[in-house]
Amino acid sequence: MKNLLQGFLLFSALAFVAVNVDADELNQRLGAHFTAHDTPKFIDYESISQSHSQDYGDVRYLVMAFEPLLASSDTMQRKIHNICSKVLNDVGLVTQLSLDGYDMVSVSFDTQSQYDCL
Repeated sequence: MKNLLQGFLLFSALAFVAVNVDADELNQRLGAHFTAHDTPKFIDYESISQSHSQDYGDVRYLVMAFEPLLASSDTMQRKIHNICSKVLNDVGLVTQLSLDGYDMVSVSFDTQSQYDCL
């Protein structure tokens, strides 16, 4: 429960900052995909680089943060699938992300875990 509360407070703070700061183009474009009632609220995104072996080098992730989601496993999988589909079906967005050096797109509902869109 404590971790859930901490995650909620962190995302609330991020949402407050996002409202008070001019959103960049990518943030606006991502936010435009997630206005439906059946989608958790999009908060922000973060760019993360992760080092892998010398054969693969660094992998750059676009991690999309959404409001914490309390749901069954099936519901969670459906939400993740819907979010990933909305991003990956936007050919222009995927092309721009690729040109910007992103290798992976991920979804996060808390600070503990992320779910990769495959």
